[in-house]
Amino acid sequence: MISLTRVELARYASRRAILLLLALAAVLAAVMAFQSAWDSRPATATEIATAKAHAEVLAGRADVKTDLDRCLADPVSYLGPGATAEECRAALTAAPTSYLPRDPLNLRSTIKGNGIGLALIVIGLLVIAGSTFAGADWSSGSIRNQVIFEPRRSRLWGAKAIAVTLASGLAALVTIGGFWIAVYCVAVARDIPHDSAVVHAVGWHVLRAVVLAMAAGLGAFALTMVFRHSMATLSVLFAYSIGGEILINLLPLNSTGHWSLGANVFGWLQTKYTFVDPTAACTKLGDCAGPQHLGHGPAALYLAVALAVVTLASWATFRRRDI
Repeated sequence: MISLTRVELARYASRRAILLLLALAAVLAAVMAFQSAWDSRPATATEIATAKAHAEVLAGRADVKTDLDRCLADPVSYLGPGATAEECRAALTAAPTSYLPRDPLNLRSTIKGNGIGLALIVIGLLVIAGSTFAGADWSSGSIRNQVIFEPRRSRLWGAKAIAVTLASGLAALVTIGGFWIAVYCVAVARDIPHDSAVVHAVGWHVLRAVVLAMAAGLGAFALTMVFRHSMATLSVLFAYSIGGEILINLLPLNSTGHWSLGANVFGWLQTKYTFVDPTAACTKLGDCAGPQHLGHGPAALYLAVALAVVTLASWATFRRRDI
């Protein structure tokens, strides 16, 4: 089984289309790392001077001074219970940093921004790669020769599945991990706070993204082994991701938003993911207390069940259908 898996890994790496997809993922990771660094670059001396001038102009306005004097005279009645004079100044007097054209680099914010974006892009490319890997065998007819070489179909299917899963995980780890190493180096160079809690959050995000990439690559491979054509797989996935969202919203049931594929993907990748469920009764009545939370556990269960159904169906059909 190990030698057969090695052969499938070599075949995966030899596909030109797959290599182009992996190269594209690496290039996009580098571009997004550069974008994160560039969009959060330190303010220039001119920008700092301009921000200070704007703050001074605003602080000198008569209406601002009047409001500040009233607040200082009675902070509690102006801002609420427990308010202090310092809070009056903070609330009514804008600091020069408020007028800077860019926010400094923040690793937690990057997770929800370019971090999630890159993970979705890489996973999407690995889905195409996994589908291409299986589809090429069917379109070229080489799967027939492979079955002759290894007549035990379960072993052949298993070797291919393991190869796709491992290759997808390695590609995701290199690209997504490389992105975060670059961003972390920028944070260190700029003395941006990055305590153990932030590093812990980034590490778990990378791990979740790699696991999802492995599952996505395996799922795309399994579907293509059923449909025997890459375009059929990609069409079904597109229809499920788009049409499924519409269908869920149209069902005459309450609180079906948790069954959305997109919500569960974000629930797995993002920490403390919240969303507004349009099918919830309270949303329709307009009395919801707030957005609903979708944790990693329920999202992982949803995605794992979907992957199990697809892989079992793929394995069963490959064992019995004519080639």
